[in-house]
Amino acid sequence: MDEIVKYIQETYHPLSVILYGSYANGTNDANSDFDALVISPITEPFHDTSLVGGVPLDVFVYPSAYFEKEYACGDFLRIADGRILSDDHGIGKTLQANVQAYLQNLPAKTSAEVKASIDWCVKMLERARRGDGEGMFRWHWLLTDSLEIFCDIMRHPYLGPKKSLKWMEDSYPEAFCRYTAALQTFRIDCLEEWIDQVKNAKGPN
Repeated sequence: MDEIVKYIQETYHPLSVILYGSYANGTNDANSDFDALVISPITEPFHDTSLVGGVPLDVFVYPSAYFEKEYACGDFLRIADGRILSDDHGIGKTLQANVQAYLQNLPAKTSAEVKASIDWCVKMLERARRGDGEGMFRWHWLLTDSLEIFCDIMRHPYLGPKKSLKWMEDSYPEAFCRYTAALQTFRIDCLEEWIDQVKNAKGPN
């Protein structure tokens, strides 16, 4: 990690570095990426996927000027619980505080929006049953988007697949089992069971 931080410092002269993901919470292993947001004097945003010390980077670099104007906090949800490694003038702390406030005040989807999403899942399931090229595309699409839809139903913010899957495993183990079965076996009956779970899910009152 020290080698990676040194690389970031020498390459981008950062004003702030916010670490998130497995390296931030200590769950990293040999297969982990190094996830970070870097705020720098550069002029254009950049996604650095270099390999440093044998570790693949997944580092998003933004110019400091980007945060001097209005920006979408929803684009930076991944740093909400991140570790600030360095921070000149508090720019990273301010960004993180804004993202956390955005999350706390994030409005839940309306009943009509949730119903529309569930109806979409049912329609996609019917098209997936065809088994042709388009049907298989929609099968994959449904598996991907239904995780966020389940989060919407349960009024839990979608924070990407890793965090959302861990939340589902801890809070709704039956749903987690059905979803992972649909992912792993790629059988239509497993997909049907998962979509049944989505259709019948009851969010908190």
